[in-house]
Amino acid sequence: MSTLTLLLLAGLLPAFQLQAPDGDSLTRTAITAAWAAGAFGLLGALVWPLLVRALLLVPALVLGLLGFFINGSLLLVALWVTPDGRGAADPETAVVVAAVMSAVASATSTALAVRDDDAYRRRLYRLTGRTRA
Repeated sequence: MSTLTLLLLAGLLPAFQLQAPDGDSLTRTAITAAWAAGAFGLLGALVWPLLVRALLLVPALVLGLLGFFINGSLLLVALWVTPDGRGAADPETAVVVAAVMSAVASATSTALAVRDDDAYRRRLYRLTGRTRA
């Protein structure tokens, strides 16, 4: 889903590109989007737990806003490590793209777990800090 979101945003936002300046095939652009989505997911999984621990003393509102900028920075790094340097975005656009990707991922996971009572219970247990009996 992240790859499709990146492809859609690359088509909608002129400051966000996933192909070489002289153009690429749709397949090559999709491969670049898949690389960027994978790198973004991997960076998020590795970096976010460390950042959350480091920023525990930061007020919640600031951390919430800072999260968008951190995700935008992670997306810029993910685009930088794509093969042949085909991915590029302005910093402001990277923040927007990362926010949309997070919203789509959240909506997708919520839609897939709508009728899953176990997922709901796990979430409640996690929020209360308790373990299952």
